[in-house]
Amino acid sequence: MNFKDLERLISQDETKSLELKKSTGELKEGMRSACAFLNSDGGILVFGISPSLKIIGQIVNESTRRDVAQIMSGIDPAVNPVVEYIDIPGKPGFQAIVLKFNPWVYGTRPSTFQGKPYYRVESVTKVMPRDLFDERI
Repeated sequence: MNFKDLERLISQDETKSLELKKSTGELKEGMRSACAFLNSDGGILVFGISPSLKIIGQIVNESTRRDVAQIMSGIDPAVNPVVEYIDIPGKPGFQAIVLKFNPWVYGTRPSTFQGKPYYRVESVTKVMPRDLFDERI
């Protein structure tokens, strides 16, 4: 994915399969959405997008990468999403972080984040109701 692809991706705002966050300061909220993607049709989580849909990026260093990897360990079963770092033109050192999560596979147990299952209703992430969770087990 390049910068132009990212512009096209975010042009329609958040959807059932797209979550946008301003920075990795919102990692926990982002991982709830990632869990919801894993429990539905899959999706993409992007860090570095302002609420007005401007690609602002952030400085990404080894600590940032470790933080992203560490918080993903809260997802059970373990996942290995595709992670891309997109350079922001005119902002040396700034990147957007794009994580792509696969969809739920029928017959597999639902994913949880920090012990809770999540799902998406349109562009909103919610705790999965117990009956839906039980049905998927």
